Amino acid sequence: MTDTGAVAGGIGAVALGLVVLMYQVGRWRGGDPTPKVHFLAGVALASLLFLGGGLFGVMGGAAAAFGDGIGRYALENATGAVAAAGAAGPVTGGEKVAVGGAIVGLCLLALYLGLIKSGRADLKEPLIRGALVGVCLGASAGLIGMALGLIRTSGNTLGNVLINVI
Repeated sequence: MTDTGAVAGGIGAVALGLVVLMYQVGRWRGGDPTPKVHFLAGVALASLLFLGGGLFGVMGGAAAAFGDGIGRYALENATGAVAAAGAAGPVTGGEKVAVGGAIVGLCLLALYLGLIKSGRADLKEPLIRGALVGVCLGASAGLIGMALGLIRTSGNTLGNVLINVI
């Protein structure tokens, strides 16, 4: 991808995120009875599952560790030499950081799937709009990107507490 394409994609994502956010604000001002917390839960879901780790971080870290294992196996069996671990740490470490946030995100997703399935179909739209805003604006710099960083950090902390307690 060229620099121009990356800039255009970034500007397009920010524009789409702002349009959806303004649409949601307009609905609230127009008297939408759905509480704001459901939209914000969608933003949190996007942050915990998609941005800066989450499920993609877990999958990426697992893929990197799997690739490292395959490479080590191929090297040792092809050459007979033992691959030295050296002083390097884990391949990415991202899978350890993202697991807590992914667990909290999946718990939040399960909660909303249960609510929607049990007859609260009105929660679907604000949740999806919140997730779209979270992805579009969270990937860019600025206040919303910083706020989503705080959501991810607290989600990872809460998830690590759940992992270590259970």
